[in-house]
Amino acid sequence: MSLPEPEQGTTLRLVDESQLEPGAVFRFPHDERPLRVLVRDADAVMYDCWWPHLDGWALADLEATKRQRISYYVTTVPTVVDKGIYLRSDPLSDDERALHRPDLPFTAVQDPDQHWSASAVTPVQGGSRLLVTALYLFPFGPAGGTKPGLRVAADNGSFITTNELLRKAHAVQTKHLSTATTVDGVGIYRSGLQRGLPAFYLWGAESRLHQ
Repeated sequence: MSLPEPEQGTTLRLVDESQLEPGAVFRFPHDERPLRVLVRDADAVMYDCWWPHLDGWALADLEATKRQRISYYVTTVPTVVDKGIYLRSDPLSDDERALHRPDLPFTAVQDPDQHWSASAVTPVQGGSRLLVTALYLFPFGPAGGTKPGLRVAADNGSFITTNELLRKAHAVQTKHLSTATTVDGVGIYRSGLQRGLPAFYLWGAESRLHQ
């Protein structure tokens, strides 16, 4: 499967923010490889990459992807708008949407006033819900490195509320804290997939992407 080339005479154009939807294909000026949007949040774009040696998208084999831990490529929306070159649209199939879940946010929780080291977390105002029955949470260690993920399931078997997620993330993270931990606030952010389930990493009120 070869990636279609732009028609001769086609003028390359910069990415318009309105085009940054799942399935949009773009590239950066320094790299000829096309990139395909999988998840678009308010200020983050998570994407796949075309691998010439495979003659296909890196995550095209959905069954293989479901067996692995996947970390999406990620950048900010302004970076793509300022530097990206729009190529075309390659909409996600139903199976791809079911796996990558573009409806889930990049930022699930973000609170500068709470701390993982507290004895308990306080419910956040205006909480929402994630329409998943289970997901993986990846805590961080005292030096900032990512620790193995832990699968958590929805109490009601249908969806996980923001505050349920925060409570369970706190229980996961407190096992890895020490006096050397220096993260301000709490945050839960998408990283990719683990065994076919959405994966989120735990960090501070500012994501690793935005630091």
